[in-house]
Amino acid sequence: MRNEYKNQMANEIAANYISLEERIIQDIVRRIKKTGEITSTADWQINRLRIIGYSTEDIEKMLKETLNKSYPEMFELYDNVINWEYVRNKDIYEQINAEYIPFKENNHLLQMIEAITQQGVEDLENVTRSLGFYIDQRGQKILTPLSQVYTKYLDNACYDIVSGAFDYGSVLRRIITQLTNSGLRTIDYASGRHNRVDVAARRAVMTGLSQITGKITDYNAKKLGTDFFEVAWHAGARPTHAVWQGKVWTKEQLVSVCGLGTVTGLLGANCYHEYYPFFPGISERNWTDQWLEEKNQEENEPKEFDGKQYTVYEAKQRQRHMETAMRAQREKVRALEKGKADRQEIMLHKAKYQAQLNEYTRFSKRMKLRKERERIYLDMQGKVATNSKKQNALFPPEMIKNASMDVRQYKHYKDILGDNAPSLVKFGQMKYNDSKRFELFQDYTNSIKSGMISPLSDFKNYVALYNKVNREIIGRRSFDGIKITGQRKHLIERVIGTMSDPKTKKIRSGVSIDAITDALEHPIKMIEKVDQEGRKSKKYIGRLGTVTLNPDTGELIQCNPTEARFRKEH
Repeated sequence: MRNEYKNQMANEIAANYISLEERIIQDIVRRIKKTGEITSTADWQINRLRIIGYSTEDIEKMLKETLNKSYPEMFELYDNVINWEYVRNKDIYEQINAEYIPFKENNHLLQMIEAITQQGVEDLENVTRSLGFYIDQRGQKILTPLSQVYTKYLDNACYDIVSGAFDYGSVLRRIITQLTNSGLRTIDYASGRHNRVDVAARRAVMTGLSQITGKITDYNAKKLGTDFFEVAWHAGARPTHAVWQGKVWTKEQLVSVCGLGTVTGLLGANCYHEYYPFFPGISERNWTDQWLEEKNQEENEPKEFDGKQYTVYEAKQRQRHMETAMRAQREKVRALEKGKADRQEIMLHKAKYQAQLNEYTRFSKRMKLRKERERIYLDMQGKVATNSKKQNALFPPEMIKNASMDVRQYKHYKDILGDNAPSLVKFGQMKYNDSKRFELFQDYTNSIKSGMISPLSDFKNYVALYNKVNREIIGRRSFDGIKITGQRKHLIERVIGTMSDPKTKKIRSGVSIDAITDALEHPIKMIEKVDQEGRKSKKYIGRLGTVTLNPDTGELIQCNPTEARFRKEH
């Protein structure tokens, strides 16, 4: 039976578990969204049970629906494989005059396959018994059971909102990013192993499939009196499997050479090979040694993409990684939309998804691999509505690539600046297209945070004053002939002033550009100092302002209003 059909059916079953993951994340977002409507901690205590409570019943319902949808699909897959694998050797029976027993009359094989099928049912149930997410707690990623995700993690996140510790958008973003990056996991507490739930479900189904195929193959081989088997060949096999695929082996060699019965060998974890009875003198090999040698050389010849070399196996592994990342990004976009996150943030994540699709297409074309887009759309949600080209063009390519990191950074600045912060789009354009302006923006934000500048002075004014100093003062010479070459960020802090100086806790008035120019060119007094580390500074005291200059570099260090007492004395 063609592997395409088996993979398609297994993917459809895995899709049920991807859907389960998304339903759980959407349910958590829905509860956070309800919390965003609550305005006080007192109201939170009243509504807490309504929002957080009853989650167990909702989860149980989702799990039951997922299993009930998966069982019939698994049974259909197994039935079709059994019919194909068992009947395919009927001609061989007739050629060697062996008795062919119809499958439904083969009680011995029926019992074995019934046991395997029942084990498959139990394995799918086990997948849903211990679920959880990787959650960031105190700087460490902790595998957290699903029940605790609701009762502790979600509860704490909701309290962060109602208490005012964090705003709704920040909590929503944090929750969605952590859950989608982790993916719903099934946890084996005895071994400590864990996998994404769709991977575990797919593995459970494919393991049963391999066992059924193996039992039928072993039965037919024994019945027909052959000890030889041909192992199937497929493109992009892992290097340790490529050496034995497509060849004929004895049953003993299937174990000793191909690793049958081991986790890493034939029919082991994530192995898609099969083996079939081979009859010397009757059967013909599907893959000759010469063809296999040429194919192995071809697949091991690396191809380059974005400065990195890939063999066919490595390229297919890269494809799987990209598909997983795109599924997570689709999930993130839909969760942000459901939570009614910032419009530009949703646009950015859509732009990232579109960029991922474009890179996937380029990579597959360069590697000459088939695009397996059905793996991207396993969530069965159709296409995510992408932006227009004009909308995508609002974001620099680097920002699209670093979407989550840049959104976090932007939120950090917005928390400090409030309404004075630029939009997310303007922030990205500044960061990646205007490095000097972005440097000024960082200095400005830090000065606001430290209290060195009044928040009443916006960034536009900060830039205007910085440029005015460059235009009107830099390049001129001081009274004693020192050329002014530049300015440090402290200078603009002092030019603007603040309502409460972080050191003195008093109002500190700003200093005009004219006052700085006057002090440098017509000082009432000059004072030169050398600190304990040998660094020089020179102070120019003017009628309205006092300016400090580094005499060795020509940089303006800072300025202050000239004290009233000094003005009276001089």
